[in-house]
Amino acid sequence: MRLPSRIVNPVLAVLLDGSGFTSLDEFAAAVNALANQEYGLHLSYDHVGVKRWLSGGTCRQPEVVAEVLSRAWGVEIPVAVIWPQSRGGAPPAAPHLVPCVAPRTLDELAAYIGSDMLTRRALLTDAIAFTAGEALSDPLLRWLAGPAGRLPDSSAPTSHRLTISTVTRIEAATAAFGAEDAAIGGGLSREAAVGQLKHAVDLLRETSYTDAVGNRMLAAIAELAGMAGWMSHDVQMAGPAQRYFTLGLQAARESTDRRSTLLQVSLLADMARQMRDLGHPATGLQLVDAALALLPRGRYPAAAAMLWNLRARMLGPLGPSSISELKHAVRLAEDLLADADPGDDDLLAYTGRAELAGNAALAWQDAAGHIPALAAHAEEQALAALEARSPGYSRSTVFDQICLSTARFTGIDPDQAATDGHQAIDLAAEVATSARVLDRLSSLLTHSAPHAARPTVRAFRERLIVTLRAAAA
Repeated sequence: MRLPSRIVNPVLAVLLDGSGFTSLDEFAAAVNALANQEYGLHLSYDHVGVKRWLSGGTCRQPEVVAEVLSRAWGVEIPVAVIWPQSRGGAPPAAPHLVPCVAPRTLDELAAYIGSDMLTRRALLTDAIAFTAGEALSDPLLRWLAGPAGRLPDSSAPTSHRLTISTVTRIEAATAAFGAEDAAIGGGLSREAAVGQLKHAVDLLRETSYTDAVGNRMLAAIAELAGMAGWMSHDVQMAGPAQRYFTLGLQAARESTDRRSTLLQVSLLADMARQMRDLGHPATGLQLVDAALALLPRGRYPAAAAMLWNLRARMLGPLGPSSISELKHAVRLAEDLLADADPGDDDLLAYTGRAELAGNAALAWQDAAGHIPALAAHAEEQALAALEARSPGYSRSTVFDQICLSTARFTGIDPDQAATDGHQAIDLAAEVATSARVLDRLSSLLTHSAPHAARPTVRAFRERLIVTLRAAAA
């Protein structure tokens, strides 16, 4: 389909581009036909009318246009997605309901960051809904598979020019936030990361740039949005975290930078981890499979290993019928990592031997909820993760220690499990800003309950209760 050169409504342009219609006249005819069949309206739109909509003009029957596009794409497209001015004071559509269009994504990020910076965490969390299941995966994955609206041309030199050195500083700041998050949790630096993201978005919206620099900045924004999302998830801001993840994913899809594909993979993986943490492993499995489909065959074995390992993590809670598939995923992840070169994982934070073992431990422990004998595999992998874990990953080390304690409570070694639990409490003090650490610590109360009469376990449970109460105070 040939689109006009002057486009004021880029969302409509992307929707038309991926709709399957071969011309603007064919699309206009479909609008006329549906209006007649469903509403008894006699319309006479042609390519001129569609060009007018693309140029910023309004439409008298927007519901019919939205319905035609919804049927063409196979997902519901609200009118407000195509014509935001029709919202009439209502909040904008959630990002996962909207196609990937760079100018829109930047506008959405700017508006959302502004709300975040002016709103207390609890109020923001209550205001932004978390979505799981087909309501999320169907539209989100459909948009990722369709065309994307790229950055507008901004190559004409101005007094405010975006340079590559500025982009590299944004990338370095994101790396620094990631290191701090891994070491002490996301609670302390979340607002600083959001502020840095605001600065990056403002730069891209307000300066001129070459195509290469602009798209690298868009990729940097995607990565930083993902970091803000991960920090939000770590402090149990589920809806806000998902919104940052989604907008970051769309920015990565819209960028032509060489990192675009791996950033999409990384963001889908983080969204899957959030789904598992919040009790939606089936949705997480869909997101992991989408990430695997993005990876070029035979490339990035470290990233592929991480995804297959994460797939095992999603399969763990799904019951005995998934055990053989889980075992296959764990083994394949190990084989892929063995084939990886040391530099293969430089674009993804959570790859490597320790991460594979830690995730495998969690997968086997989830499976042990159905078949307790599998806790032996969880224990073995947790010990391997602790041995391989590098300094600077304090939160992951706590998770490994909690998993080891959980496995030993499940495997009927309660006294050693209590000792492991005490170590987990000690380690957790280093990651005091992570709500996820406290959440997983609290799960040890459930796993230790069958052995509560034993003196060592009783002492551990008493200390754990005091620790959790102090953290909640």
